[in-house]
Amino acid sequence: MTRNFALTLVLLFLFAAVAMAQQDACLVCHGPGMAKGKAQAVDPAALTGSIHASLTCTDCHAVDPKVNHAGNRVVYCAKCHEQEAAGFNKSPHVEGRKANIEKLPTCITCHGGHAILPHSDPNSRTSHLNSVKICIQCHEDQQLTDQLQQLPKASVIKSYENSVHGQALMQHGSEKAPACIDCHGSHSTLASDDPDSPVYKTHIAATCGRCHGDIQAEYVQSVHGTALGSGVTESPTCTNCHGEHNIKPHLDPESRVFATAISKTCSDCHAAEKVVAKFGLKADRIATFKESFHGVGTEFGDTRVANCASCHGVHNIYPQADSRSMINAANIEATCGNCHTDLPASFASAQVHESADEKESGGEWYVRQFYIWFISILILAFIVYRVLEYKRRIKRVE
Repeated sequence: MTRNFALTLVLLFLFAAVAMAQQDACLVCHGPGMAKGKAQAVDPAALTGSIHASLTCTDCHAVDPKVNHAGNRVVYCAKCHEQEAAGFNKSPHVEGRKANIEKLPTCITCHGGHAILPHSDPNSRTSHLNSVKICIQCHEDQQLTDQLQQLPKASVIKSYENSVHGQALMQHGSEKAPACIDCHGSHSTLASDDPDSPVYKTHIAATCGRCHGDIQAEYVQSVHGTALGSGVTESPTCTNCHGEHNIKPHLDPESRVFATAISKTCSDCHAAEKVVAKFGLKADRIATFKESFHGVGTEFGDTRVANCASCHGVHNIYPQADSRSMINAANIEATCGNCHTDLPASFASAQVHESADEKESGGEWYVRQFYIWFISILILAFIVYRVLEYKRRIKRVE
């Protein structure tokens, strides 16, 4: 054991000595104050403090120090980082390089040059807290995003900074808050329409579930999660309800799932003609809700009245026939009881989502008909009165 340890120390010493010897030779031209013409200056202190301190210059640079290598910018990262390079070579980033779009990133853009630190180091460019700044450098560059149509607009990325995730990470320094790479991946970042991307629609719940595991478990059992899992891509996933980069806390009035905004969010699917027709959904769910006391209260900004989630659930929405559903006959009384105490026995049997336009709604239809006829007769009587009054005045003048 002691012998092996000593041998390891000797080898490390030899490698370091070789590396330092070569560095010394390279620094004759590239050292501080020595760089001339287009030769790049290298800071020996930065290199010594990097994770690559034990490497020689030619381990990374494809040059022969004995011959003129001006203009040779080839760096062999893949020689050691084969898996990361393979991922990068599939990403849209490398496609941009092939198209000679200089601004799109390489390894050095994100990790730095000679002063590379491990991502676990808080001072590393790719640490959890700092990595977002690297992504923002390019993705909030209006000139670059205008040049590439497939890139999301800068305003979309900017909205992350004001989201619940962005604020937790960038303003409060929370290591638990997701950075860009937590959702999109790092070296193998793929477009959202690529089936292998972690933000492809059928993968989003699993991606969010890395942090929100309990919610993901509920969602995959729900009517929405089950449908999406069976290939119905119109079924909503996390981002359909919560947004993408602009996710707000559910108590934020700007959130898509704030109490008074939920019916509008649900209407994206449940009032969409194509979705309703394709899957045989009841087309009047949103319209009849808006007619109801709950809907009117919501319209006036009252957060106390029931919204879609109050009755149907949030992530745990099931078909009405499912015994787990909050609107199942066995559960409806308890669901209504969350807001209404001392309910009469018949309360839970009352019909909901009834339209006053339909006679089956009973009292609502008769009340509406009464007011339609009453107001119509009132207007007609007023018109008749005014006509008679004008005729009387004309006759008096004559």
